[in-house]
Amino acid sequence: MELTVKDILQKGINAHKAGMFQEAEQSYNLILKTQPNHPDANHNMGILSVNLGKLEDALPFFKKAINAKPNFIQFWLSLISVLISLKRTTEAQTVLDKAKEKGANGEKFNKLEQQLYDLVKLQPISNLSNSDNVKNKTNILDTLKLAQAINLAKKKSKEGYIEEAKLIYQDILIKFSKNKKAIDGLKELAENYFCKGHSLHVQGKLQESMKAYKMVVSINKNHSKTYNNMGMILDSKGNTGEAIALYKKALSINPDYADCYANMGNTLLKIGKLEDAITFFVKAVSINPNNENYYNSMGSAFKTQGKLEEAIKNFKKALSCNPDYAIAYNNMGAALHAQGLLEDAIEFFKKALSIKPDLIDCYSNLGSVFQDKGNLEESIQFYKKALSINPNHTTSAWGLVGTAKNINESKSWVEYCLKVDKNYEKAKLTLSALKFYKGDKSFFNSLMDSSIKDHPYMRSFSWVFNLPKLPELFYNRWTLFDSMVSLSNKDRPFYEFGVWRGIAFSYLIKTFKKGYGFDSFQGLPERWYNEDAGSYSSSGIIPKINGGEFIVGKFEDTLPEFFSEQRPTASLINFDSDLYSSTIFALNFSKKIIDKNTILIFDEFLINNNWEQDEYKALNEFCLNNNYSYEVLAVSFFTKQVALRLIDK
Repeated sequence: MELTVKDILQKGINAHKAGMFQEAEQSYNLILKTQPNHPDANHNMGILSVNLGKLEDALPFFKKAINAKPNFIQFWLSLISVLISLKRTTEAQTVLDKAKEKGANGEKFNKLEQQLYDLVKLQPISNLSNSDNVKNKTNILDTLKLAQAINLAKKKSKEGYIEEAKLIYQDILIKFSKNKKAIDGLKELAENYFCKGHSLHVQGKLQESMKAYKMVVSINKNHSKTYNNMGMILDSKGNTGEAIALYKKALSINPDYADCYANMGNTLLKIGKLEDAITFFVKAVSINPNNENYYNSMGSAFKTQGKLEEAIKNFKKALSCNPDYAIAYNNMGAALHAQGLLEDAIEFFKKALSIKPDLIDCYSNLGSVFQDKGNLEESIQFYKKALSINPNHTTSAWGLVGTAKNINESKSWVEYCLKVDKNYEKAKLTLSALKFYKGDKSFFNSLMDSSIKDHPYMRSFSWVFNLPKLPELFYNRWTLFDSMVSLSNKDRPFYEFGVWRGIAFSYLIKTFKKGYGFDSFQGLPERWYNEDAGSYSSSGIIPKINGGEFIVGKFEDTLPEFFSEQRPTASLINFDSDLYSSTIFALNFSKKIIDKNTILIFDEFLINNNWEQDEYKALNEFCLNNNYSYEVLAVSFFTKQVALRLIDK
């Protein structure tokens, strides 16, 4: 019985897989004698040639296979892989581009493209010249004189045939490695490619831009601007390690490249290497002290470190370089906000918007400031303005969670955040808590059965959900204050440990008329995790608030003397001293002014990474030592507050 082509092909494939290469070759050749363009037979012959180490011989077979069946992706992969192995980079890139035009994509193509990029990046010019030319065609100087070849390269370049011009110049350098006209011609081509890449970069066409940049460094391996720009593209895609390597390459070529130092600083800032980032920003401004962007970036690094005075100094320098720099005004406002100077912050935010009315972050920041002032309606307006410009601005949507009046409103904004970003972690976790409050425990329970159960949010929720009675849930400090004030004895004064700028004190004094505030006004007395001692300082400025009496100094210096006299029983005590050491000290001396009606509010009780070691620990230790238990009245996961009354055991 006569075998069909299909049978012969399968026989060849079986022999091929068994390592019987001669038998496989006979089968494939038998098919190709009658059907010379048979795609599978040609492709398999190409693979067989590769197996035998005959890479050059494989190429025509792969090309015939592609011509016969151009939509079969594996044929393209095989051809590109061999071209890369042969270091024929230009041809490989051309074939890869054609494959993409046919719809080729996926992980295998991405790997090949990365291999090609790595090869182009590392090859010196001489290798590039030899790889694509010497083995496969005659040198241009075999048919033209040197001057004619130079003129032809110039003509090709002028007409836009840059690749052809490049190959001619490289041919010349094979025979005349120091020919100045060829070297200068290649430099000019590199600049042309750089300009093309930069234009595409500015347009946001990053993949096309990267191709142009790769061509630049294939021509001129010392083009520092290209390495810098490639680093910027990779950084924008989250490939920070590769970006840093490219910045280092650029700086090794040009040690006085200020923009590259700044870009390196920005990448390091993004990944949290703040000290290193600042070092690079300092180097950038030492080279160019008149660039507002460098100072602004350095200010951002200092702000992230919590060094607000240093941050403000740099934002001011940025504004002295450019008085119309809206982003620096916005960042200055954010630093002032972090210092508790809310009115000053508002002034800078509004200045930023007068210059750049569509600055989304600025509207969001204004929403946050007014939220901290207790002006919730204005806060809502600014958050919604930000969302009207960019509906996907999750920071503003999350801000609106904290302005909610009820659980349904809060839940709707949490769900909005998750529609924009399904991986928005704190929204996902918070949704589980809101559902729990509404009677659906399944989502929370599923998270508790997962690896995320030890997240500080989950530990906080779990503590609340295991209380004897589920406390009332609030979404911001002001509505929690209002509710607790309504339960308190308003004929008594209130006390506050940790006053800072007096924002909460000013809010509470409206009801109680008399309040006692305790603070050094010099900031934290000791380091608190990532917060340095001295953070939250008001620089010794004591608020002037009618009805307020402020006892100034460290708790250990002021509380013993103050409480040596009989003091009025408290209606409400607001503990905003953060640290375990400060809170336990304040609780111990407050015992004399606490009765069964006194409401205790803790401002940093939950949610923080180490919340069990701070106010929570102080409260439980105080209760254990004094034979108290407590009833939790209210909680806010959004502002980390807990309100309670003590109960005698």
